[in-house]
Amino acid sequence: MSVAVVDLETTGVLPSVDRVIEVGVVLLDDAGSVEDEFCTLVDPGRDVGPTSVHGIRAADVVGAPTFAEIAPHVAGMVSGRVVVAHNALFDLRFLAREFGRAGLTPIGLTPALCTMRLASSYDRSMRSLAALCDAFSIRNEHAHAALDDARATAMALVRLREVLGDAALLTAALTVQFDADGGYVDSGLVSAPDWAGLVADVVLSSRPFSGTCRSVTRTAAAAGVRQRQGYLGELVSALPELTGAPPTMAPYLAVLDQVLEDRLVTVSEADQLVALAGELGCGPAHVTAAHRLYLDALATVALADDVVTAAEREDLDRVAVLLGLKAVDVDIALTMVRSGARVSVPHRPSGLSAGHRIVFTGEMSRPRSDFEAAALAAGLQPMNAVSGKTDVLVCADPDSQSGKARKARALGVRVIGEAVFWESLALAG
Repeated sequence: MSVAVVDLETTGVLPSVDRVIEVGVVLLDDAGSVEDEFCTLVDPGRDVGPTSVHGIRAADVVGAPTFAEIAPHVAGMVSGRVVVAHNALFDLRFLAREFGRAGLTPIGLTPALCTMRLASSYDRSMRSLAALCDAFSIRNEHAHAALDDARATAMALVRLREVLGDAALLTAALTVQFDADGGYVDSGLVSAPDWAGLVADVVLSSRPFSGTCRSVTRTAAAAGVRQRQGYLGELVSALPELTGAPPTMAPYLAVLDQVLEDRLVTVSEADQLVALAGELGCGPAHVTAAHRLYLDALATVALADDVVTAAEREDLDRVAVLLGLKAVDVDIALTMVRSGARVSVPHRPSGLSAGHRIVFTGEMSRPRSDFEAAALAAGLQPMNAVSGKTDVLVCADPDSQSGKARKARALGVRVIGEAVFWESLALAG
């Protein structure tokens, strides 16, 4: 069969502005058996788009290769093969654009075969990959994960070929034209006499293919996130045991509050916190108690209106992980506050004052208009872009690599999450 089945996850639907964030490729031989596979998350250099659709968070692509890094490998995999994808023009247009950005001419992407077009020869009402999988009892437990979708597409292709024959494959094949920079020009039907002839012509254009390339799978990314988030907890557990309690943990809690404002704990910040704990004479039990106290204080704020929203709970869970605590510790903190306890810890000044310029980025848990209205009511000035005059950037995702987030960090602009924004408004008031 000599095909390369491709599936992509992207930040959006416009190849000119959106980017690829995951690539899955499955190579099939002439008999339809799997020869090779490749999959990796891709750092898009911007926000990851609708996580609710593809399930990829900003934290997942930290440390993943850029498309420019994997482009030669992907180009080699598809070279000399008919590229296959479900709704092929979507994936091909993105691939071509990414090749163009990487400085590669978008060759090897034509001719292609679209399984969505092929499926219509089997059932005219069938368009989605999910419907195709249902029709042929193909299991795809992780839809919208690139490799799983590529595997499902490959199996669907083999089944459709068995049912419809090679002649039908040719009717679903198309030629695609791109500009040198990867811009889409046009597409049309192939002119090959039969499927075998089409494959033979493509094989003649084959280029060398390297069998190795750095990749970061979703599983590896999740492990990396857990490791980064648990770094502070590991350091705390390694502190020497001390019997005498320090006179006060206030200095530690004040620094902890500053560190956690952006809901990220870098390696250097974790090292500094542990060093401070040592200077204060704190052992692991003391620091863990301080972390629980800090979580209790956040729970007190979250329950100030007697309701813990999904966003507030997610924020509490994230902080708990960063502190080396667990979800059950969040439950305990919320139960304690509901029972009447009120906990507070030293806070840095809110940093939000009338006249401050504030920018928002990412898909917030509430409509953007709610944030802007609250900012205006507090005397803040909502702005559309980050500049050297920006005072605060509010990120939907603390790990965001959006242009606004990267620029803010480069300029030293204060970066906070949603929960800290609302808390800061309360402190300012």
